[in-house]
Parts: sequence; structure tokens; C-alpha cells
Amino acid sequence: MIKLNYHLIPLAILLGSGFNSYADAPLPSSVLKGTTETFEISCPKTPQQTTIDINNCMAAKLDSVKSVETKYIDAARNRILSTQEQQTLDAFDAENKAWDTLIDAASHATDVKWGGGTIRGEEATSREIELIELRIHNQWENWLRYEDSSPPVLPEPLFKNVK
Repeated sequence: MIKLNYHLIPLAILLGSGFNSYADAPLPSSVLKGTTETFEISCPKTPQQTTIDINNCMAAKLDSVKSVETKYIDAARNRILSTQEQQTLDAFDAENKAWDTLIDAASHATDVKWGGGTIRGEEATSREIELIELRIHNQWENWLRYEDSSPPVLPEPLFKNVK
């Protein structure tokens, strides 16, 4: 018999649609300026008047940022694969696993902190989004740009979170 953690059920319900749909989610709107691309993380079609509205908005924002994450991780992986360096690819995969673990643990800690309140889903998802944005930028710095004057593989990712 499976033991359920009932404290995580509301978060699972809140994010249930977001866990798998980001691969299919379109990239959010963005502005390309020079060597930077600013992605707008928003949900303009959600009224945000109830907890359910806010949770739906946060799930949409999470899908958007995860679609950007997929774009940048795939580009980094392809750059590594083009060098045919298995040791580097293994290190990159280990780094991504560590990021996943960190993001999951931090989001869970925030959920626990806000335990009894209806705001906990929004706070946990907000933290997850912030950490994913940090991850994307960090991996761009380390895997998608060059140390010389060559242009980066992808523009520097910046984020504008709209409430």
C-alpha cells in the first residue's frame, strides 16, 4: 500500500498540469535586444481574483519558464554533443540532476513553511520559478557563451515577471 503525503496533495493538484505540459508549451513572448532576450513570464488571460485563479496563473507561469529552460538546456546539450566529449556530457547531466534536486527541495521547503495557508501553492511555485530562472542564466553563463568575442549560442536570458 502506498503512503500518501497529504500535505503535498494540494501542491500536486495545483501543479499537476504543469509537470508534463511545459515541453509542449510555447515559449513566452520575448524581446530580443542585442545579445539579450527578455522573456515575459505572465498570464494575462487569468483574472487572478480567487485562489484557484492565482494557482492557475502560477501554473501557466511555471509552464512558460520551463519551456525556456528546455530551450536552453537542449542548446547546451547539443553544443556538448557536437564536441563528442562524453566526460563533459556526463558532468552536464550530473549538474542538471543537482539543479532538479535543489529546485524540488527548495520548493518543498517553501510549501512546508506556508503549510496551512492557501498562499502556500503560490509561494512554492514562485520560488520554483525564481530558481529555474537562475538555473537558466547560470547554465547560459557556463555552457552557451564563449570566453572570447564569439557570440553566444543563444542570447543571454533575462526575465520579466508580470503579476
